[in-house]
Amino acid sequence: MAGKRWIVGLCFVLVVAAVLLWATSVFADGGIIHVVRRGDTVGNLAWQYGVSSRAIVAANRLKNPDLIYVGQRLLIPLPGGPTPRPPTPTPPTPTPGPVPCPCEAIIISSPLPDATITSPITVTGVAAGFEQTVVVTVLDGSAGEIGRAYGRIEGEFGQRGVFTATVTFTPPFNSQPGRIQVWNVSPRDGAIEHLNSVAVNVQGLDVEALVSHLAAVIAAEDYDGLESLMAPSFVVRRYRDAETAMAPAQAVALLRREYLGPAEPRIDFSVDARALLGERVSFTPEIVHVVYSQGWGPAREDDAFLLIGDVDGRARWSGLLYVPRAMIDYR
Repeated sequence: MAGKRWIVGLCFVLVVAAVLLWATSVFADGGIIHVVRRGDTVGNLAWQYGVSSRAIVAANRLKNPDLIYVGQRLLIPLPGGPTPRPPTPTPPTPTPGPVPCPCEAIIISSPLPDATITSPITVTGVAAGFEQTVVVTVLDGSAGEIGRAYGRIEGEFGQRGVFTATVTFTPPFNSQPGRIQVWNVSPRDGAIEHLNSVAVNVQGLDVEALVSHLAAVIAAEDYDGLESLMAPSFVVRRYRDAETAMAPAQAVALLRREYLGPAEPRIDFSVDARALLGERVSFTPEIVHVVYSQGWGPAREDDAFLLIGDVDGRARWSGLLYVPRAMIDYR
């Protein structure tokens, strides 16, 4: 009787052990996945499942069989079964590292793309260059260079740094698209080594717009309109005589009284006025354009040349060369 009780007790213990084992183990292809609990070791797991410690170590690629932790999932290979594959380890999350700078060798900070520039223009940015220098140029719409300056790179020699350059350029005849270029040169042969550019709008003198407006107000004898188009100092000059500078209001009064008031002027844009005069008359560098006109004066037989000047980068009506009929010797 006592022997039967002993056998029943042993069976109960084995059932409890099996239940506990099932609670922490899951059957897998060729083995069992065991979730490590407190107190587990590779040795007692090997005894518990009836396999060798070496088999558990090999199946899980354990570098140190003495270092297993609670919650770790271990593959227990079944005796005589196929060699199981260890659980696929979760790849570690990569640690973000420094990202290589995709920057240009030369960066232009200002002016911004499509900005309208006037002379002089200050160009700033970041660069590295031979002898800490960059070359800055302004190009017009035909890619012709109209201004150049050199910028100094701040910072340690040979290292990238901030540069600034102020370029004075010759305003084109009319406003147009242009470009600012920044480059540095090779210390070996002086060739362009790095180059960057930005598209801009170059503010020109806008001579054509001024001349068109001027022709309209002269034909209409609009004296207020004429005064608004004049330079602050207006020059009146009689052919082969000295010139007189006067304020716009004085010039308008003279035009009204003697030159334009009794006239019927005709502006002829087909004539190259400078070529017509040839070497008879010289003009100051500020005069950028000359317009030929006929029909001036009381008899409406005199000529006049309208002088268009560059005043602070914009076209203005700067003077009048008046030629009485008796003095005309060029046509």
